[in-house]
Amino acid sequence: MTAPPSGSTTTRLREIVTTVAPGELLPSERTLAAQLGVARMTVRSAIEALAREGLVRTRPGVGTERLPAAVRLSVGLRSFAGAVREHGLQPSSRLLHLADDTERPREVGSWFGLADDEPLVHLRRIRLGDDHPLALEETWLSPDLVPDLDRDLAIGSLYDLFAQRELRPTDGVELVTASLPNQAEIDGLGISTTLPVLRLTRQAFVGTTPLEFARVTFPADQYELSFPLTTATAR
Repeated sequence: MTAPPSGSTTTRLREIVTTVAPGELLPSERTLAAQLGVARMTVRSAIEALAREGLVRTRPGVGTERLPAAVRLSVGLRSFAGAVREHGLQPSSRLLHLADDTERPREVGSWFGLADDEPLVHLRRIRLGDDHPLALEETWLSPDLVPDLDRDLAIGSLYDLFAQRELRPTDGVELVTASLPNQAEIDGLGISTTLPVLRLTRQAFVGTTPLEFARVTFPADQYELSFPLTTATAR
């Protein structure tokens, strides 16, 4: 029996993938090879092609899962939960840590203008869409602005909370870089050691008052970053 060309196998496998719900695992390579009538190596090549398209992701020791459609993030001072809702997903958060801490990177305390022994509200969360891990987020906030932040509030949208308290950020800076994940990101997001991640660092103000210093890690295969551009006034 002559195996169909790789492109044909990829097309047929893509049709199978579309019948699997996002977050669910595909059949094993052996099962797919038998179903498609090709060698396992041909199936593996087709899976790699679909992974490059952002349709699937292979997790070592687990299997190959169908990925949800890429989330388009407009880089700016806006709610992550709102962006997730725009893609038809239900946002939620898994709280990993919430405390008034003095342990932090030196640059964080310096940005808030605090001495080393002055605490900041520190929280770490896994952000989810339809219960699927989408981002690992670490945030520091001024305790003077959110003195009653508790676990119930911390699992919701901070930007919705800011808006309710008239603390909507008015200015800020975001920096985006790309690299391979560290172990905490691998464990928190359920990704492989070879999958690149995007790291976003955000510094947000309310007027001239520092409000938020955040670091967010995204699996690179699940996001499209949008950068709104405007014509700057010539000086």
